[in-house]
Amino acid sequence: MTAIAARERASIRARRIAPSTWAVIALLAVIVYLIGTPLFGLLIGAVTDSPPGAAPHFTLAPLLDAYGDISHYRSLLNSLIYAGITATLVLIVGGGLAWAAARTDSAVGRFADIFALVPILIPSVVFVSAWVLLLGPRNGFLNLLAVNAFGIPPPFNIYSFGGIIWVSVLQELPLAFLWLWPTLRAMNPALEEAALAAGASPGLVLRRISFPLLRPALVSAWIIFFIYTLGALMVPLLIGLPARIIFYSTEIYLASHRVPSDLNLASAYSLLVLVTACFGIYAYRRATRDISRFVTVTGKAFNPRITRLGRWRPAVTSFAVVILILAGGLPILVLVWTAFLPYPQIPSARALQLLTLANFRKALDYGPTMRALINSLWFGLASGIIGTILGALIAWCTTRLRRPAWALSALDQLATVPIAMPGMLVGVSLLWFYLMVPLPIYGSPLLFIIAYVTLHLPYAVRICASGIAQLHPELEEAGAMSGARWDKVFLRIVARMLAPTLLASLLYVGLRSFREYAASLFLATPGTEVFSVLVLDMADTGNFSMLSAYVTLVLGVLAVIVGAFSFIARRIGVQPA
Repeated sequence: MTAIAARERASIRARRIAPSTWAVIALLAVIVYLIGTPLFGLLIGAVTDSPPGAAPHFTLAPLLDAYGDISHYRSLLNSLIYAGITATLVLIVGGGLAWAAARTDSAVGRFADIFALVPILIPSVVFVSAWVLLLGPRNGFLNLLAVNAFGIPPPFNIYSFGGIIWVSVLQELPLAFLWLWPTLRAMNPALEEAALAAGASPGLVLRRISFPLLRPALVSAWIIFFIYTLGALMVPLLIGLPARIIFYSTEIYLASHRVPSDLNLASAYSLLVLVTACFGIYAYRRATRDISRFVTVTGKAFNPRITRLGRWRPAVTSFAVVILILAGGLPILVLVWTAFLPYPQIPSARALQLLTLANFRKALDYGPTMRALINSLWFGLASGIIGTILGALIAWCTTRLRRPAWALSALDQLATVPIAMPGMLVGVSLLWFYLMVPLPIYGSPLLFIIAYVTLHLPYAVRICASGIAQLHPELEEAGAMSGARWDKVFLRIVARMLAPTLLASLLYVGLRSFREYAASLFLATPGTEVFSVLVLDMADTGNFSMLSAYVTLVLGVLAVIVGAFSFIARRIGVQPA
Protein backbone atom coordinates (compact mmCIF):
# COMPACT_ATOMS: atom_id res chain seq x y z
CA MET A 1 0.00 0.00 0.00
CA THR A 2 2.86 2.32 0.78
CA ALA A 3 4.33 1.89 -2.71
CA ILE A 4 0.92 2.46 -4.30
CA ALA A 5 0.37 5.63 -2.23
CA ALA A 6 3.80 6.90 -3.16
CA ARG A 7 3.07 6.38 -6.84
CA GLU A 8 -0.25 8.19 -6.49
CA ARG A 9 1.41 11.13 -4.76
CA ALA A 10 4.05 11.25 -7.50
CA SER A 11 1.31 11.15 -10.14
CA ILE A 12 -0.51 14.05 -8.45
CA ARG A 13 2.70 16.08 -8.31
CA ALA A 14 3.34 15.37 -12.00
CA ARG A 15 -0.16 16.58 -12.88
CA ARG A 16 0.28 19.83 -10.99
CA ILE A 17 0.81 22.88 -13.14
CA ALA A 18 4.25 24.34 -12.55
CA PRO A 19 4.46 27.98 -11.35
CA SER A 20 6.36 28.89 -14.52
CA THR A 21 3.46 27.52 -16.59
CA TRP A 22 1.01 29.74 -14.72
CA ALA A 23 3.30 32.68 -15.38
CA VAL A 24 3.39 31.95 -19.12
CA ILE A 25 -0.40 31.60 -19.24
CA ALA A 26 -0.81 34.87 -17.32
CA LEU A 27 1.51 36.68 -19.74
CA LEU A 28 -0.40 35.20 -22.67
CA ALA A 29 -3.68 36.45 -21.18
CA VAL A 30 -2.23 39.97 -20.84
CA ILE A 31 -1.06 39.98 -24.47
CA VAL A 32 -4.42 38.69 -25.70
CA TYR A 33 -6.16 41.46 -23.74
CA LEU A 34 -3.84 44.18 -25.09
CA ILE A 35 -4.32 43.03 -28.68
CA GLY A 36 -7.89 41.78 -28.51
CA THR A 37 -9.59 44.85 -27.04
CA PRO A 38 -8.59 47.26 -29.84
CA LEU A 39 -9.40 44.71 -32.54
CA PHE A 40 -12.86 44.08 -31.05
CA GLY A 41 -13.57 47.81 -30.83
CA LEU A 42 -12.43 48.35 -34.41
CA LEU A 43 -14.67 45.59 -35.78
CA ILE A 44 -17.71 46.91 -33.90
CA GLY A 45 -17.11 50.44 -35.18
CA ALA A 46 -16.80 49.25 -38.79
CA VAL A 47 -20.13 47.39 -38.87
CA THR A 48 -22.30 49.93 -37.05
CA ASP A 49 -23.49 53.44 -37.88
CA SER A 50 -23.99 54.56 -34.27
CA PRO A 51 -21.41 56.67 -32.42
CA PRO A 52 -19.23 55.22 -29.62
CA GLY A 53 -21.13 54.75 -26.38
CA ALA A 54 -24.55 54.52 -28.06
CA ALA A 55 -26.53 51.34 -28.55
CA PRO A 56 -24.98 49.70 -31.62
CA HIS A 57 -27.00 49.62 -34.82
CA PHE A 58 -25.39 47.05 -37.08
CA THR A 59 -25.09 47.86 -40.77
CA LEU A 60 -22.67 47.50 -43.67
CA ALA A 61 -23.03 51.16 -44.67
CA PRO A 62 -19.59 52.25 -43.34
CA LEU A 63 -17.90 49.45 -45.28
CA LEU A 64 -19.80 50.30 -48.46
CA ASP A 65 -18.95 53.99 -48.10
CA ALA A 66 -15.28 53.23 -47.44
CA TYR A 67 -14.66 50.74 -50.22
CA GLY A 68 -17.10 52.02 -52.82
CA ASP A 69 -15.17 55.25 -53.43
CA ILE A 70 -12.52 55.06 -56.20
CA SER A 71 -10.42 57.80 -54.55
CA HIS A 72 -9.99 55.43 -51.64
CA TYR A 73 -7.92 53.13 -53.86
CA ARG A 74 -5.82 55.97 -55.25
CA SER A 75 -4.81 56.92 -51.72
CA LEU A 76 -4.14 53.25 -50.97
CA LEU A 77 -1.85 52.98 -54.01
CA ASN A 78 -0.01 56.13 -52.90
CA SER A 79 0.50 54.60 -49.46
CA LEU A 80 1.73 51.27 -50.82
CA ILE A 81 4.30 52.96 -53.07
CA TYR A 82 5.32 55.32 -50.28
CA ALA A 83 5.71 52.51 -47.73
CA GLY A 84 7.62 50.25 -50.15
CA ILE A 85 10.18 52.89 -51.17
CA THR A 86 10.63 54.18 -47.62
CA ALA A 87 11.05 50.69 -46.12
CA THR A 88 13.66 49.77 -48.74
CA LEU A 89 15.72 52.93 -48.30
CA VAL A 90 15.49 52.73 -44.49
CA LEU A 91 16.70 49.13 -44.59
CA ILE A 92 19.63 49.94 -46.89
CA VAL A 93 20.83 53.07 -45.07
CA GLY A 94 19.96 51.96 -41.54
CA GLY A 95 21.36 48.49 -42.12
CA GLY A 96 24.56 49.97 -43.54
CA LEU A 97 24.98 52.19 -40.51
CA ALA A 98 24.30 49.29 -38.14
CA TRP A 99 26.88 47.18 -39.99
CA ALA A 100 29.44 49.99 -39.82
CA ALA A 101 28.84 50.39 -36.08
CA ALA A 102 28.89 46.69 -35.20
CA ARG A 103 31.25 45.06 -37.68
CA THR A 104 33.83 47.62 -38.84
CA ASP A 105 36.65 49.66 -37.31
CA SER A 106 34.94 52.94 -38.18
CA ALA A 107 34.09 55.43 -35.44
CA VAL A 108 30.35 54.92 -35.98
CA GLY A 109 30.05 52.64 -32.96
CA ARG A 110 31.25 55.41 -30.66
CA PHE A 111 28.12 57.47 -31.20
CA ALA A 112 25.72 54.60 -31.86
CA ASP A 113 23.70 55.35 -28.73
CA ILE A 114 23.40 59.00 -29.76
CA PHE A 115 22.14 58.02 -33.19
CA ALA A 116 19.53 55.70 -31.71
CA LEU A 117 18.26 58.14 -29.08
CA VAL A 118 18.62 61.74 -30.31
CA PRO A 119 16.04 61.52 -33.15
CA ILE A 120 13.61 59.85 -30.75
CA LEU A 121 13.75 62.93 -28.54
CA ILE A 122 12.34 65.08 -31.36
CA PRO A 123 8.54 64.88 -31.70
CA SER A 124 7.41 63.92 -35.19
CA VAL A 125 5.52 67.15 -35.73
CA VAL A 126 8.63 69.15 -34.84
CA PHE A 127 10.90 67.00 -37.01
CA VAL A 128 8.60 67.38 -40.01
CA SER A 129 8.07 71.10 -39.37
CA ALA A 130 11.83 71.64 -39.10
CA TRP A 131 12.33 70.12 -42.55
CA VAL A 132 9.49 72.26 -43.90
CA LEU A 133 11.43 75.28 -42.61
CA LEU A 134 14.57 73.97 -44.28
CA LEU A 135 13.16 72.89 -47.65
CA GLY A 136 10.00 74.97 -48.03
CA PRO A 137 9.68 76.06 -51.69
CA ARG A 138 9.39 79.78 -50.88
CA ASN A 139 10.96 80.52 -47.51
CA GLY A 140 12.94 77.38 -46.74
CA PHE A 141 16.31 78.13 -45.15
CA LEU A 142 18.28 76.04 -47.65
CA ASN A 143 16.35 77.45 -50.60
CA LEU A 144 16.98 81.02 -49.43
CA LEU A 145 20.68 80.29 -48.97
CA ALA A 146 20.87 78.83 -52.49
CA VAL A 147 19.03 81.80 -53.98
CA ASN A 148 21.20 84.35 -52.16
CA ALA A 149 24.48 82.56 -52.81
CA PHE A 150 24.03 81.42 -56.42
CA GLY A 151 21.14 83.50 -57.78
CA ILE A 152 19.23 80.40 -58.87
CA PRO A 153 15.56 79.50 -58.46
CA PRO A 154 14.76 77.58 -55.24
CA PRO A 155 16.16 74.07 -55.92
CA PHE A 156 14.16 72.17 -53.27
CA ASN A 157 10.46 71.54 -52.77
CA ILE A 158 9.48 69.64 -49.65
CA TYR A 159 5.87 69.49 -50.87
CA SER A 160 6.46 66.63 -53.28
CA PHE A 161 6.59 62.85 -53.24
CA GLY A 162 10.38 63.01 -53.08
CA GLY A 163 10.20 65.38 -50.11
CA ILE A 164 7.83 63.02 -48.33
CA ILE A 165 10.22 60.08 -48.88
CA TRP A 166 13.21 62.15 -47.73
CA VAL A 167 11.68 63.15 -44.40
CA SER A 168 10.20 59.70 -43.76
CA VAL A 169 13.48 57.90 -44.33
CA LEU A 170 15.39 60.24 -42.02
CA GLN A 171 12.70 59.90 -39.37
CA GLU A 172 12.68 56.08 -39.37
CA LEU A 173 16.45 55.44 -39.59
CA PRO A 174 16.82 55.11 -35.78
CA LEU A 175 14.23 52.31 -35.81
CA ALA A 176 16.23 50.42 -38.46
CA PHE A 177 19.46 50.98 -36.55
CA LEU A 178 17.98 49.74 -33.27
CA TRP A 179 16.39 46.73 -34.99
CA LEU A 180 19.52 45.51 -36.80
CA TRP A 181 22.43 46.61 -34.61
CA PRO A 182 21.94 43.91 -31.90
CA THR A 183 21.68 41.20 -34.55
CA LEU A 184 24.92 42.25 -36.20
CA ARG A 185 26.73 42.49 -32.88
CA ALA A 186 25.55 39.02 -31.84
CA MET A 187 26.73 37.19 -34.99
CA ASN A 188 29.32 34.53 -34.27
CA PRO A 189 32.18 35.09 -36.76
CA ALA A 190 33.27 31.42 -36.86
CA LEU A 191 31.86 30.69 -40.33
CA GLU A 192 33.20 33.94 -41.78
CA GLU A 193 36.65 33.35 -40.33
CA ALA A 194 36.68 29.79 -41.65
CA ALA A 195 35.83 31.04 -45.14
CA LEU A 196 38.55 33.69 -45.00
CA ALA A 197 41.05 31.09 -43.81
CA ALA A 198 40.08 28.96 -46.81
CA GLY A 199 41.05 31.82 -49.14
CA ALA A 200 37.68 33.44 -49.84
CA SER A 201 37.67 37.17 -50.50
CA PRO A 202 35.84 39.50 -48.11
CA GLY A 203 33.26 40.25 -50.80
CA LEU A 204 32.58 36.56 -51.37
CA VAL A 205 32.24 35.97 -47.63
CA LEU A 206 29.76 38.84 -47.44
CA ARG A 207 27.64 37.47 -50.32
CA ARG A 208 27.78 33.75 -49.53
CA ILE A 209 27.86 33.69 -45.71
CA SER A 210 27.06 37.00 -44.01
CA PHE A 211 24.00 37.94 -46.08
CA PRO A 212 22.44 34.45 -45.95
CA LEU A 213 22.90 34.42 -42.17
CA LEU A 214 21.24 37.82 -41.94
CA ARG A 215 18.47 37.13 -44.47
CA PRO A 216 15.71 36.37 -41.90
CA ALA A 217 16.54 39.52 -39.93
CA LEU A 218 16.65 41.68 -43.08
CA VAL A 219 13.39 40.34 -44.52
CA SER A 220 11.54 40.63 -41.22
CA ALA A 221 12.93 44.15 -40.71
CA TRP A 222 11.71 45.27 -44.15
CA ILE A 223 8.23 43.92 -43.41
CA ILE A 224 8.09 45.77 -40.10
CA PHE A 225 9.31 49.04 -41.68
CA PHE A 226 6.73 48.68 -44.46
CA ILE A 227 3.81 48.19 -42.07
CA TYR A 228 5.03 50.94 -39.78
CA THR A 229 5.30 53.43 -42.67
CA LEU A 230 1.93 52.40 -44.07
CA GLY A 231 0.31 53.52 -40.82
CA ALA A 232 2.41 56.66 -40.36
CA LEU A 233 0.40 59.85 -40.11
CA MET A 234 2.49 62.95 -39.44
CA VAL A 235 4.46 63.16 -42.71
CA PRO A 236 1.39 62.46 -44.92
CA LEU A 237 -0.58 65.00 -42.88
CA LEU A 238 1.89 67.90 -42.71
CA ILE A 239 3.58 67.47 -46.12
CA GLY A 240 1.32 65.25 -48.20
CA LEU A 241 -1.91 67.16 -47.53
CA PRO A 242 -0.55 70.61 -48.55
CA ALA A 243 1.00 68.92 -51.61
CA ARG A 244 -2.43 67.41 -52.44
CA ILE A 245 -1.01 63.90 -52.19
CA ILE A 246 -3.56 61.95 -50.19
CA PHE A 247 -2.43 58.82 -48.36
CA TYR A 248 -4.51 56.14 -46.71
CA SER A 249 -3.61 57.24 -43.19
CA THR A 250 -4.72 60.77 -44.09
CA GLU A 251 -8.15 59.45 -45.05
CA ILE A 252 -8.53 57.81 -41.63
CA TYR A 253 -7.49 61.00 -39.85
CA LEU A 254 -9.81 63.23 -41.90
CA ALA A 255 -12.77 60.90 -41.36
CA SER A 256 -12.30 60.99 -37.58
CA HIS A 257 -11.47 64.70 -37.18
CA ARG A 258 -13.85 66.40 -39.58
CA VAL A 259 -17.01 68.09 -38.28
CA PRO A 260 -19.08 66.09 -37.66
CA SER A 261 -16.63 63.27 -37.15
CA ASP A 262 -17.32 59.82 -38.58
CA LEU A 263 -15.54 57.24 -36.45
CA ASN A 264 -17.51 54.47 -38.14
CA LEU A 265 -15.96 55.38 -41.49
CA ALA A 266 -12.55 55.72 -39.86
CA SER A 267 -12.94 52.23 -38.38
CA ALA A 268 -13.97 50.84 -41.77
CA TYR A 269 -10.89 52.42 -43.37
CA SER A 270 -8.72 51.00 -40.59
CA LEU A 271 -9.85 47.44 -41.32
CA LEU A 272 -7.76 47.42 -44.49
CA VAL A 273 -4.71 48.48 -42.48
CA LEU A 274 -5.49 45.63 -40.10
CA VAL A 275 -5.73 43.11 -42.95
CA THR A 276 -2.43 44.37 -44.38
CA ALA A 277 -0.84 44.08 -40.95
CA CYS A 278 -2.09 40.49 -40.64
CA PHE A 279 -0.50 39.57 -43.98
CA GLY A 280 2.66 41.33 -42.86
CA ILE A 281 2.74 39.40 -39.60
CA TYR A 282 2.22 36.15 -41.49
CA ALA A 283 5.11 37.01 -43.81
CA TYR A 284 7.20 38.03 -40.80
CA ARG A 285 6.58 34.70 -39.08
CA ARG A 286 7.45 32.79 -42.26
CA ALA A 287 10.67 34.77 -42.59
CA THR A 288 11.67 33.93 -39.02
CA ARG A 289 10.18 30.45 -38.56
CA ASP A 290 13.45 28.71 -39.49
CA ILE A 291 15.61 31.29 -37.80
CA SER A 292 17.17 28.60 -35.61
CA ARG A 293 19.04 27.41 -38.71
CA PHE A 294 20.76 30.79 -38.82
CA VAL A 295 21.52 31.13 -35.10
CA THR A 296 25.19 31.73 -34.41
CA VAL A 297 24.93 32.96 -30.81
CA THR A 298 25.81 30.37 -28.18
CA GLY A 299 27.03 30.32 -24.64
CA LYS A 300 30.63 30.29 -25.86
CA ALA A 301 32.22 33.71 -25.65
CA PHE A 302 33.26 35.43 -28.88
CA ASN A 303 33.96 38.84 -30.30
CA PRO A 304 32.34 39.96 -33.58
CA ARG A 305 34.67 39.92 -36.57
CA ILE A 306 35.75 43.49 -37.26
CA THR A 307 36.29 44.46 -40.87
CA ARG A 308 39.23 46.78 -41.45
CA LEU A 309 38.05 49.51 -43.79
CA GLY A 310 41.49 50.91 -44.57
CA ARG A 311 41.26 53.98 -46.78
CA TRP A 312 37.45 53.78 -46.72
CA ARG A 313 37.31 54.31 -42.95
CA PRO A 314 37.12 58.16 -43.07
CA ALA A 315 34.44 58.03 -45.78
CA VAL A 316 32.23 55.60 -43.82
CA THR A 317 32.61 57.60 -40.63
CA SER A 318 31.88 60.85 -42.46
CA PHE A 319 28.75 59.36 -44.05
CA ALA A 320 27.46 58.30 -40.63
CA VAL A 321 28.14 61.77 -39.21
CA VAL A 322 26.24 63.39 -42.11
CA ILE A 323 23.26 61.07 -41.54
CA LEU A 324 23.31 61.86 -37.82
CA ILE A 325 23.33 65.59 -38.58
CA LEU A 326 20.43 65.24 -41.03
CA ALA A 327 18.38 62.98 -38.76
CA GLY A 328 18.97 64.86 -35.53
CA GLY A 329 21.46 67.69 -35.49
CA LEU A 330 20.03 69.90 -38.24
CA PRO A 331 16.39 69.76 -37.06
CA ILE A 332 17.50 70.53 -33.49
CA LEU A 333 19.63 73.47 -34.65
CA VAL A 334 16.70 74.88 -36.65
CA LEU A 335 14.46 74.35 -33.65
CA VAL A 336 16.74 76.14 -31.17
CA TRP A 337 17.54 78.97 -33.60
CA THR A 338 13.87 79.64 -34.34
CA ALA A 339 12.98 79.53 -30.62
CA PHE A 340 14.83 82.82 -30.06
CA LEU A 341 13.40 84.69 -33.07
CA PRO A 342 10.09 86.52 -33.50
CA TYR A 343 9.58 84.69 -36.81
CA PRO A 344 11.59 82.03 -38.73
CA GLN A 345 14.49 83.38 -40.82
CA ILE A 346 17.92 82.30 -41.98
CA PRO A 347 20.96 83.09 -39.79
CA SER A 348 22.34 86.57 -40.41
CA ALA A 349 23.76 89.58 -38.57
CA ARG A 350 20.33 91.20 -38.67
CA ALA A 351 18.70 88.08 -37.22
CA LEU A 352 21.13 88.12 -34.30
CA GLN A 353 19.81 91.55 -33.34
CA LEU A 354 16.28 90.15 -33.10
CA LEU A 355 17.02 87.40 -30.57
CA THR A 356 14.42 87.36 -27.80
CA LEU A 357 13.07 85.24 -24.92
CA ALA A 358 9.48 86.30 -25.56
CA ASN A 359 8.64 83.00 -27.28
CA PHE A 360 9.43 81.05 -24.12
CA ARG A 361 7.07 83.21 -22.08
CA LYS A 362 4.35 82.80 -24.69
CA ALA A 363 4.86 79.05 -24.77
CA LEU A 364 4.51 78.71 -21.00
CA ASP A 365 1.35 80.83 -21.10
CA TYR A 366 -0.19 78.85 -23.98
CA GLY A 367 -2.96 76.58 -22.74
CA PRO A 368 -2.11 73.57 -20.56
CA THR A 369 1.59 73.42 -21.46
CA MET A 370 2.85 72.36 -18.04
CA ARG A 371 0.01 69.90 -17.49
CA ALA A 372 0.66 68.31 -20.90
CA LEU A 373 4.37 67.99 -20.09
CA ILE A 374 3.74 66.44 -16.67
CA ASN A 375 1.10 64.08 -18.09
CA SER A 376 3.44 62.91 -20.85
CA LEU A 377 6.35 62.42 -18.45
CA TRP A 378 4.48 60.19 -16.08
CA PHE A 379 2.50 58.39 -18.79
CA GLY A 380 5.83 57.64 -20.49
CA LEU A 381 7.51 56.54 -17.25
CA ALA A 382 4.62 54.25 -16.31
CA SER A 383 4.50 52.79 -19.82
CA GLY A 384 8.26 52.26 -19.81
CA ILE A 385 8.19 50.44 -16.47
CA ILE A 386 5.20 48.24 -17.30
CA GLY A 387 6.39 47.57 -20.85
CA THR A 388 9.89 46.65 -19.69
CA ILE A 389 8.62 44.28 -16.99
CA LEU A 390 6.34 42.53 -19.49
CA GLY A 391 9.04 42.55 -22.18
CA ALA A 392 11.69 41.07 -19.90
CA LEU A 393 9.35 38.32 -18.67
CA ILE A 394 8.23 37.46 -22.20
CA ALA A 395 11.79 37.46 -23.55
CA TRP A 396 13.04 35.25 -20.73
CA CYS A 397 10.12 32.80 -20.91
CA THR A 398 10.37 32.35 -24.69
CA THR A 399 14.16 31.86 -24.63
CA ARG A 400 14.66 29.85 -21.44
CA LEU A 401 11.51 27.80 -20.83
CA ARG A 402 10.49 24.74 -22.80
CA ARG A 403 6.99 24.03 -21.46
CA PRO A 404 4.14 24.50 -22.14
CA ALA A 405 5.21 24.57 -25.78
CA TRP A 406 1.85 25.73 -27.14
CA ALA A 407 1.66 28.71 -24.79
CA LEU A 408 5.28 29.71 -25.37
CA SER A 409 4.79 29.54 -29.15
CA ALA A 410 1.63 31.66 -28.94
CA LEU A 411 3.33 34.12 -26.59
CA ASP A 412 6.32 34.48 -28.91
CA GLN A 413 4.13 35.11 -31.93
CA LEU A 414 1.60 37.44 -30.32
CA ALA A 415 4.32 39.57 -28.69
CA THR A 416 5.38 40.76 -32.16
CA VAL A 417 1.86 41.64 -33.34
CA PRO A 418 1.59 45.17 -31.84
CA ILE A 419 4.51 46.47 -33.91
CA ALA A 420 2.30 45.96 -36.95
CA MET A 421 -0.57 47.93 -35.38
CA PRO A 422 -0.31 51.63 -36.33
CA GLY A 423 -0.92 54.12 -33.55
CA MET A 424 -4.01 55.59 -35.17
CA LEU A 425 -5.54 52.10 -35.44
CA VAL A 426 -4.96 51.50 -31.73
CA GLY A 427 -6.28 54.96 -30.87
CA VAL A 428 -9.51 54.59 -32.87
CA SER A 429 -10.19 51.06 -31.64
CA LEU A 430 -9.48 51.74 -27.95
CA LEU A 431 -11.74 54.78 -28.17
CA TRP A 432 -14.55 52.55 -29.42
CA PHE A 433 -13.98 49.76 -26.92
CA TYR A 434 -13.75 51.80 -23.73
CA LEU A 435 -16.75 53.92 -24.65
CA MET A 436 -18.77 50.71 -25.04
CA VAL A 437 -17.73 48.82 -21.91
CA PRO A 438 -18.95 50.00 -18.47
CA LEU A 439 -15.48 50.70 -17.12
CA PRO A 440 -14.23 54.15 -15.97
CA ILE A 441 -11.18 54.05 -18.25
CA TYR A 442 -12.02 56.41 -21.09
CA GLY A 443 -10.64 59.88 -20.33
CA SER A 444 -8.30 58.51 -17.64
CA PRO A 445 -4.50 58.18 -17.64
CA LEU A 446 -4.89 54.39 -17.67
CA LEU A 447 -6.18 54.52 -21.25
CA PHE A 448 -2.98 56.21 -22.43
CA ILE A 449 -0.81 53.70 -20.58
CA ILE A 450 -2.72 50.78 -22.13
CA ALA A 451 -2.28 52.26 -25.60
CA TYR A 452 1.42 53.02 -25.14
CA VAL A 453 2.25 49.61 -23.66
CA THR A 454 0.35 47.91 -26.49
CA LEU A 455 2.19 49.86 -29.18
CA HIS A 456 5.70 49.64 -27.74
CA LEU A 457 5.82 46.23 -26.08
CA PRO A 458 7.64 44.61 -29.06
CA TYR A 459 10.53 47.06 -28.63
CA ALA A 460 10.88 46.12 -24.97
CA VAL A 461 10.78 42.42 -25.86
CA ARG A 462 13.45 42.82 -28.52
CA ILE A 463 15.77 44.92 -26.35
CA CYS A 464 15.46 42.51 -23.43
CA ALA A 465 15.86 39.46 -25.70
CA SER A 466 19.10 40.93 -27.06
CA GLY A 467 20.42 41.25 -23.51
CA ILE A 468 19.31 37.75 -22.50
CA ALA A 469 20.95 36.30 -25.63
CA GLN A 470 24.32 37.45 -24.26
CA LEU A 471 23.80 35.68 -20.90
CA HIS A 472 24.83 32.05 -20.68
CA PRO A 473 22.19 30.07 -18.73
CA GLU A 474 24.79 28.42 -16.47
CA LEU A 475 24.12 30.78 -13.55
CA GLU A 476 20.38 30.31 -13.88
CA GLU A 477 20.83 26.53 -14.02
CA ALA A 478 23.04 26.68 -10.93
CA GLY A 479 20.35 28.65 -9.10
CA ALA A 480 17.69 26.13 -10.12
CA MET A 481 19.87 23.21 -9.02
CA SER A 482 20.28 24.93 -5.63
CA GLY A 483 16.51 24.75 -5.17
CA ALA A 484 15.53 28.29 -6.18
CA ARG A 485 12.20 28.68 -7.93
CA TRP A 486 12.07 30.20 -11.41
CA ASP A 487 10.84 33.57 -10.11
CA LYS A 488 13.72 33.79 -7.61
CA VAL A 489 16.16 32.91 -10.38
CA PHE A 490 14.72 35.63 -12.61
CA LEU A 491 14.69 38.35 -9.93
CA ARG A 492 18.00 37.59 -8.20
CA ILE A 493 20.12 36.54 -11.17
CA VAL A 494 18.65 37.53 -14.53
CA ALA A 495 17.23 40.93 -13.53
CA ARG A 496 20.45 42.00 -11.81
CA MET A 497 22.64 41.00 -14.73
CA LEU A 498 20.23 42.65 -17.14
CA ALA A 499 19.96 45.91 -15.19
CA PRO A 500 21.60 48.09 -17.92
CA THR A 501 19.45 46.44 -20.59
CA LEU A 502 16.30 46.95 -18.54
CA LEU A 503 17.14 50.62 -18.08
CA ALA A 504 17.73 50.95 -21.83
CA SER A 505 14.34 49.37 -22.52
CA LEU A 506 12.63 51.62 -19.96
CA LEU A 507 14.22 54.70 -21.49
CA TYR A 508 13.46 53.75 -25.08
CA VAL A 509 9.84 52.72 -24.46
CA GLY A 510 9.32 55.78 -22.25
CA LEU A 511 10.67 58.15 -24.92
CA ARG A 512 8.60 56.59 -27.68
CA SER A 513 5.53 56.82 -25.45
CA PHE A 514 6.34 60.45 -24.65
CA ARG A 515 6.35 61.40 -28.33
CA GLU A 516 3.52 59.09 -29.47
CA TYR A 517 1.03 61.23 -31.37
CA ALA A 518 -1.16 59.01 -33.60
CA ALA A 519 -2.91 57.16 -30.76
CA SER A 520 -2.87 60.23 -28.50
CA LEU A 521 -4.81 62.28 -31.07
CA PHE A 522 -7.83 60.02 -30.55
CA LEU A 523 -7.51 59.56 -26.77
CA ALA A 524 -6.70 63.05 -25.45
CA THR A 525 -9.46 64.77 -23.47
CA PRO A 526 -9.56 67.96 -21.36
CA GLY A 527 -7.39 67.25 -18.33
CA THR A 528 -5.39 64.49 -20.05
CA GLU A 529 -3.64 66.63 -22.63
CA VAL A 530 -0.26 65.26 -23.67
CA PHE A 531 2.83 66.87 -25.12
CA SER A 532 2.59 65.48 -28.66
CA VAL A 533 -1.03 66.57 -29.16
CA LEU A 534 -0.38 70.02 -27.71
CA VAL A 535 2.59 70.47 -30.05
CA LEU A 536 0.38 69.62 -33.03
CA ASP A 537 -2.16 72.14 -31.76
CA MET A 538 0.60 74.77 -31.59
CA ALA A 539 1.67 73.91 -35.13
CA ASP A 540 -1.88 74.49 -36.34
CA THR A 541 -1.69 78.09 -35.06
CA GLY A 542 1.22 78.74 -37.44
CA ASN A 543 3.41 80.22 -34.66
CA PHE A 544 6.46 78.03 -35.15
CA SER A 545 8.63 80.31 -33.00
CA MET A 546 6.48 79.65 -29.94
CA LEU A 547 6.34 75.96 -30.81
CA SER A 548 10.14 75.82 -31.10
CA ALA A 549 10.55 77.55 -27.73
CA TYR A 550 8.26 75.06 -25.99
CA VAL A 551 9.93 72.05 -27.56
CA THR A 552 13.39 73.44 -26.75
CA LEU A 553 12.42 73.64 -23.08
CA VAL A 554 11.07 70.09 -23.16
CA LEU A 555 14.17 68.77 -24.94
CA GLY A 556 16.27 70.28 -22.14
CA VAL A 557 14.22 68.34 -19.59
CA LEU A 558 14.49 65.12 -21.61
CA ALA A 559 18.25 65.57 -22.06
CA VAL A 560 18.67 65.72 -18.28
CA ILE A 561 16.56 62.56 -17.86
CA VAL A 562 18.50 60.68 -20.55
CA GLY A 563 21.80 61.78 -19.01
CA ALA A 564 20.69 60.55 -15.59
CA PHE A 565 19.63 57.18 -17.01
CA SER A 566 22.94 56.80 -18.86
CA PHE A 567 24.88 57.66 -15.70
CA ILE A 568 22.98 55.06 -13.68
CA ALA A 569 23.24 52.39 -16.41
CA ARG A 570 27.04 52.67 -16.48
CA ARG A 571 27.25 51.97 -12.76
CA ILE A 572 24.85 49.13 -12.13
CA GLY A 573 24.44 45.57 -13.25
CA VAL A 574 26.84 43.15 -14.77
CA GLN A 575 27.92 43.93 -18.29
CA PRO A 576 28.10 40.61 -20.17
CA ALA A 577 31.14 40.00 -22.32
